[in-house]
Amino acid sequence: MIRLMIDDQYAKMPWDKIDTVIFDVGKVLLSFEPRKILEEQFPGQTELHEKLLVKMFNSPYWVMMDHGTVTTQEAEIAMVGLETELRPAIRHILDNWIDLKDVIEEGVEALHACKAHGKQLLVLSNYMSEPFAYACRKHSFFSLFDDLVVSSRVGMVKPDPAIYQYVTERYHLDPARTLFIDDNPANIEAALHHGWQGFCLNKSGKLHDFMAE
Repeated sequence: MIRLMIDDQYAKMPWDKIDTVIFDVGKVLLSFEPRKILEEQFPGQTELHEKLLVKMFNSPYWVMMDHGTVTTQEAEIAMVGLETELRPAIRHILDNWIDLKDVIEEGVEALHACKAHGKQLLVLSNYMSEPFAYACRKHSFFSLFDDLVVSSRVGMVKPDPAIYQYVTERYHLDPARTLFIDDNPANIEAALHHGWQGFCLNKSGKLHDFMAE
């Protein structure tokens, strides 16, 4: 039997049916748009953008950094590979991409609403350890969370079922009363399969409308 996302069950957030709200970070609280990052760092260099998308953001090495199985320095060497002429550009992006994060207002607005309603608040995000620590220092809203679960720190990544089980057990969650907000359909599918409630933020304004009272 298919499990429905929470917004396919309720027109508005059912506050009395949820105890814990878990937020992803990228594209929920902070923007992550590789093409925008590349354009800001290398304006108009379309050919270079396409190479860096393949070599960096869309490569397994980026996932390995999220997983915490390789260091940034190791990933740099792997990403460069045989195309040594790309080393300066790859190094530049690895050094600077974390400074380019814009806040997603509807995500932070939802976070404040959940806090006002007394919900337990957690982060569950695929993120590299050092950039995540930087983001926490830069953005005060991270202090609203009760705890932060980051892939590189626990050695698991979404949508691996093990990370959902880990969070459920560590925080003694009732899955049916736990809501997970993420932009990635595969991550929400895994949450639903684990028994959590899910909300897929795949359209701007969607979370704002659902949380509005």
